[in-house]
Amino acid sequence: MQDTLKLSVDTLSWAAAANGFSLSDFAHYLYKTEQTAQNITEGKLTIEQAKKFSEKAKVPFGFLFLETPPKDYLPETTFVDFRTVNHHTPFSADFKKILRDVEHKQTWYKNYLLSIDANKLPFVAKFADNKNIANEIVATDIRNTLKLNSLKLKNSEDYFSALSLACENAGVLIFKNSIVINSTRRPLSVQEFRGFVITDEYAPCIFINGADSKNANIFTLAHELAHIWLGESGVSDTSVDADNQSEAKCNAIAALVLVPRDDFIAQWGNTDDNAREKIKILNRHFKVSELVIARTALTQHKISRNLYNQISVETEKAWRLYKEKNKEGDGGPSHNVMVPIRNSKTITNKVIELVKSNKMMPSEAAILLNKSAATIGNL
Repeated sequence: MQDTLKLSVDTLSWAAAANGFSLSDFAHYLYKTEQTAQNITEGKLTIEQAKKFSEKAKVPFGFLFLETPPKDYLPETTFVDFRTVNHHTPFSADFKKILRDVEHKQTWYKNYLLSIDANKLPFVAKFADNKNIANEIVATDIRNTLKLNSLKLKNSEDYFSALSLACENAGVLIFKNSIVINSTRRPLSVQEFRGFVITDEYAPCIFINGADSKNANIFTLAHELAHIWLGESGVSDTSVDADNQSEAKCNAIAALVLVPRDDFIAQWGNTDDNAREKIKILNRHFKVSELVIARTALTQHKISRNLYNQISVETEKAWRLYKEKNKEGDGGPSHNVMVPIRNSKTITNKVIELVKSNKMMPSEAAILLNKSAATIGNL
């Protein structure tokens, strides 16, 4: 019989929370036996159980023996901070919780894919060994892989949903949320991050900060796709003044994904209107925001930086007014409608399928989808 360690419940709870779990939920995720899970919540673990806990929580084994949790420690990850120097502040607890929640889901789905001998996705890190490749080549490959030329869009409102679905169909998991998990009192900060990407050969995934504007979400999604093709994981900076070389490249690729260069130049030359009117006309043609069109026009040296900045300020002002006007609304879609948006449509559908076929316990599904076990059957 193995000796039982007595570890700090506070430290174990910290490690679980860093991965988006309560200690009880994490214990039940690791072990299906109720007594074993209960022992862990009380800090009673064997050495082998502690090693497994450390591995799954992605924290150093020695940390589990601390009486109090370490401060400002982000569990081991290959995650890179691409944000500008001016915004290079430590990640908040809210961000860390979202990151761990997404990492947990992504790891689960990757393990599922490995269990059924799924193939690696050929486009992941396709240009990782050639970072100097022309932006247009990468953008064209993204458009072809996602079959973007065949998208049927009524207006720009459809664009994010259609692009997200195209990503999921190709094997890229898309998560979008404006709050921390289900906590409406903890809105995510757009100033801290607009999105992040985890690049993986089997289950690449993108998280979009839904607190940002719909138009900004579209550009962020295209930006994160560029990171996947270049084989990079990290939290991004989509600002036009991004001082990171990789970010600047992904910004340029994203613009070309949304507005192909040749089509843009042809459409721009089809009208004799002034630059501002041309942007409005192309906005309707490409079904993307005026800011994206302006960004493309700036890249193609069709407008001045001053005009771009003016449009950027106006867009931000319009978004703030929209949020202010609608903050007292009816609360938005029901939680069930939000589940596949917050947890990836692919993962949500697979979890429901496994539960219905009795291949997954409702309790495990509840942890993955941040729902109560009793409500899983209602999805």
